[in-house]
Amino acid sequence: MATLDPSDLNYRPFYINSEDSTDFSTSKGRNYHQGPEWIWPTGFFLRALLKFDMMRKSTKAERTEAFQQITRRLEGCKIAIRESPWAGLAELTQKNGEFCPDSSPTQCWSAGCLMDLFYDAKEFARE
Repeated sequence: MATLDPSDLNYRPFYINSEDSTDFSTSKGRNYHQGPEWIWPTGFFLRALLKFDMMRKSTKAERTEAFQQITRRLEGCKIAIRESPWAGLAELTQKNGEFCPDSSPTQCWSAGCLMDLFYDAKEFARE
């Protein structure tokens, strides 16, 4: 999830902490919150999507479709975990999920927020 909407005039999606230029908006990593895509909010988004989707689903087929939708949206995270030497999720990425060399290569709250999603899903599956 981008930290700033691409239509915003301050949107700068490529975080390069070591940049030492005359561009005030990106020099020395000032754009940390102006466009790079952070992983951890994805967990909160998917938890909310699952919760509100399940509130309006009544049949088993509808509930299965809700779980399938979440599973499809997790595909990028699953690929990242498989390809990571740490088997984890990064702190952030550049625009469109490009690798960010100045990001922490694995971060606990990126994975932790998805663990919360799986806990919620387990609870909904019991209902």
